[in-house]
Amino acid sequence: MNRLSSLLARIIAVLCAIFFVAAALAALLLFNLERRGFNPNTYKAALVRANFYQSFPSLLGQVLAKNASGSNTPFIKQLTGEDWTAVIQTLLAPEQLRSITEDAITQIFAYLNNETNDPHLSLLSLKQRLSGAAGMDAAVNLIHAQPDCTSAQLAQLIASFGQVLCDPPQNVLNLAKPLIRTQLDLLAASIPDQISLIGTGTAPQGLRNLRVIRLIMQFSPLLPLAFLFGVTLFAVRTFKGWLMWWGWPLLLAGLVGTLSGFSGAPLFRTAIENYISKQTQLTMPPEFTDIVRAVMDEALREMLQPMGWQALIVAGIGFVMLLMALLISRAEKKQHTKKSEAETQIYN
Repeated sequence: MNRLSSLLARIIAVLCAIFFVAAALAALLLFNLERRGFNPNTYKAALVRANFYQSFPSLLGQVLAKNASGSNTPFIKQLTGEDWTAVIQTLLAPEQLRSITEDAITQIFAYLNNETNDPHLSLLSLKQRLSGAAGMDAAVNLIHAQPDCTSAQLAQLIASFGQVLCDPPQNVLNLAKPLIRTQLDLLAASIPDQISLIGTGTAPQGLRNLRVIRLIMQFSPLLPLAFLFGVTLFAVRTFKGWLMWWGWPLLLAGLVGTLSGFSGAPLFRTAIENYISKQTQLTMPPEFTDIVRAVMDEALREMLQPMGWQALIVAGIGFVMLLMALLISRAEKKQHTKKSEAETQIYN
């Protein structure tokens, strides 16, 4: 009966050790994701490292070119993504671009906290500057960037401004400035006040329960401790046994966690994409997909790097415990050998 109880206790201890490894990996991941994943500074740093602000004007220019392709204004329809990019770079200083982006991040966090159903990228500052003096400067720079007007183009330009896009003589351009102002007002009116980042509709149930999920993430380290307690309760009887029964799970969890923390960002990003795609229908402009992935990779590296260092410490603790157990075993073996030799000499 005692042997059966001992075997059962050992089996339970092994299961607790296995569950500890899984729970420790999950706890390291969840705790660090909660700690850094809901911190806007994580994403601000990721945006800088992913060169988002350098790419943003070009990306936004492509989106606006698509939106304006259905405009009834000929001048607007002729603007390419490169033209829009030049306009944005003239109208919006780098700090304004950063302000727009950080506002979008705020909107996304509001969506995650179930405070809004429609996180968006605001374009109001762009529209306002387009309707002002900065808009005229941008238009003039855009016109000067075009090839010189041919005689046929100049005649068409004088007859109906906006039908062609070329660089006319300065006196013709001065006469056309009132028409340019009208075109700019129409252009500003054609730009949406905001671009939806995710989509509208009721927030999915998973996002409504985000506070509960975050609470679970915060207390997730308690679960592996519970399994370690189970290992101790069912298997540990000596100091050396404690070192062995704790050392192996700690070492294994630490090694896997180190690998995941330092190199698992792309894998976790793919998992997050798959989860989000199942929870809600994304309507993000495809031009933003690659840069958003790059930002996510940088953000996840920022979140998971502490996990890697923490797991490395856990692995180190496990290794030291196993090394101590090995030294104790050798010392016991040496002591047992000396005792056997002494007993042999007595009998001889």
